[in-house]
Amino acid sequence: MKKNQRGFTLIELLVVIAIFALMANITMISLNNAKRESRDTKRMSDINQLRSALQLYSMEKMTYPDGDVIALGVPERATLDSRGWAPSPPTAPVYMPIVPRDPKQVNLPDNPCKDNADSPCDYSYTFFSADSYVIYFYLEDDLNNMAAGLHRATKDNIY
Repeated sequence: MKKNQRGFTLIELLVVIAIFALMANITMISLNNAKRESRDTKRMSDINQLRSALQLYSMEKMTYPDGDVIALGVPERATLDSRGWAPSPPTAPVYMPIVPRDPKQVNLPDNPCKDNADSPCDYSYTFFSADSYVIYFYLEDDLNNMAAGLHRATKDNIY
């Protein structure tokens, strides 16, 4: 008499679980890469917006706002208005109502980028003269023609 067997063996179940675990692992790696690329794209957009707002500010004030290695987008420098970098709410005229903060630094203490930064940090601004400033920012991965690491933006270019 032949027994009718139903169900899966332990080996078959373990193989299926291992395949699902491998697929989940690959998905998580892809998701982390996509998140990193998304943050870097946002950083470049933020830097271009900051440069535009600073240009508007300098056209009206004939200088750039004061500051020396200051973290941007933190509560003390949440807006760019007639006072320069200032807390919200903004005072007219407003050049940038909400100053962006590095997407990886949100909810963390201030950590302005400096010349030797080797990990993500807040966008930092330094005033040099009425006609010169620098914004430091950090890219986590290669983006367009820019390598991962610390970069700077001036009124003329992004390096």
